[in-house]
Amino acid sequence: MPEEAKKLFAEYKDSYTPAQWAFRWLYNQPEVTCVLSGMNTLEMIDDNVKTASTTEIGSLGPEEEEMLQRVVYAINSRMKVGCTGCGYCMPCPKGVDIPGTFSSYNRRYYDGKFWSVVEYIKCTALRKTSTAASNCVGCGNCEAHCPQHIAIREELKNASKELEGPVYKVVRKFVELFKAF
Repeated sequence: MPEEAKKLFAEYKDSYTPAQWAFRWLYNQPEVTCVLSGMNTLEMIDDNVKTASTTEIGSLGPEEEEMLQRVVYAINSRMKVGCTGCGYCMPCPKGVDIPGTFSSYNRRYYDGKFWSVVEYIKCTALRKTSTAASNCVGCGNCEAHCPQHIAIREELKNASKELEGPVYKVVRKFVELFKAF
C-alpha cells in the first residue's frame, strides 16, 4: 500500500486496519449481500467476525466515505496496471506469471524499485521454469479472458523493460546455472 494511503488511515480519528476499513466499506453497501474473505489465522477470523458484527448498511458517515475516497485515489494514482490478481488470464501457454508480474510492476510505483525487483525475482526467476514477462510470445489467450480488459501483452512488455534489468538478468542466469547441478 502506498505510504500516502497508510498515512491517511493512520491520521484518521478512528483506528482500523486497512482490512477492517475494506470490510466496513463492503458491509456499508446495500447491494452487497455476501462477503467472502480469505483468512489464514484464528486472529483474522476473530477480526473479520468482529468487523462484520459491528458494521451494517449506513455505518459509514460522509467523513469516513471521503477519507476512503482519498485512500482509493492514493492507491490508484500509483498503480500502473489495474490487475486485481483474479487469475482468469491464466494459465499462460508459456508459463508467464501474469498476476505476479503485474503485482511486482505496480509495487515498483508505490514501494520503489528494490522491493519490486525482489518480489519479481521470487515470483519468476526462482522457479523450476522461469515465469518471466519476457517469455510472453504475444498469443493473446490471456486478453480474451481478462475481465478488466487489460492490454496484457503490451503491459507485460512494459513490465519486462522495468523489472528485468541487469540485476534480474544476473540472478536469472545464476539460478539457471544452479539448476544444472
